[in-house]
Parts: sequence; C-alpha cells; structure tokens
Amino acid sequence: MLSLEEIGWPCEEGRVFDSPYFTMAELEKKCQENTWLKNRDSEQGIYAEYPTYDYSYTAYVCESMDELKHCFRFGNWSIRQGFIYKNLAFINQVNAGDEWWTLKKFDDGKLLAFESVTFEGFTKEGEFEKYINRLLKATYKQCRELDY
Repeated sequence: MLSLEEIGWPCEEGRVFDSPYFTMAELEKKCQENTWLKNRDSEQGIYAEYPTYDYSYTAYVCESMDELKHCFRFGNWSIRQGFIYKNLAFINQVNAGDEWWTLKKFDDGKLLAFESVTFEGFTKEGEFEKYINRLLKATYKQCRELDY
C-alpha cells in the first residue's frame, strides 16, 4: 500500500483546525444556506444523497498559497470539504468534483458567500496566485458585485 507521501497527499497529517478567521460551527451554519451543502439528514421525507454522517463538514487551514494550490490540484475531494486560506473559505459543492463555494470573512465580522469557482483552469502558473490575491484584496462591495 502506498504512503500518503507517495501519493502526493497535500495535507499535513494530524494538523488540527485552527483559524483566526473562522470556526467550524460558523462554517457549518453558513453551509445551511447552500442547497448542495445543507444538512438534510433530519428532514422528514427528504432524500439526502450525501448525508452528513458519511460526508461531514471538514476544513483544513492552508498555511500558504502554494499549499492551497496543491490541495486544489490534488482533486477528488468529497462534498463539504473546505479549505481555508487567510480570510477566505472554499467549500466543495460537488462530491469528487471541483466546484468551490467561496466565502470571505471581513474585518467587521461579516461572512459573505459570493462565488462558485472551478479551480482547474486557475492552477496554471501565475493565474491561481493572481486570482487569490484579487479575492484577498476585494472589498465587501466588490465581492457582492463580483467585481474583483
């Protein structure tokens, strides 16, 4: 059997969730606003294709932009898998896919969901970094209007 290192696993084994911007409870609560990510396990008569007991809310804090990029390049992430970089959160909306619900936490505490991104096209040299830097610099108004 191959080791995590041999398969190129992008996440540091044993790293615990520790973000100065987000809590897991806050992210889970925000996910209830998204039809694809919402926990429907307890709703009577609703079929949950991806129940949270099999596909839980998880997040990994990336310490660098390179680490974040490597995580997206690895691919095949389960639905509800999140990656945090600074005050940005990306949560996978498609099981084993590449469709990331994008959230930003602002200095005043506002948490805005404003974009859905497929990163495959952005992982080319230089493009990913430019895009993430634009997101980091964007104001609340710019994010809301998708003008960043």
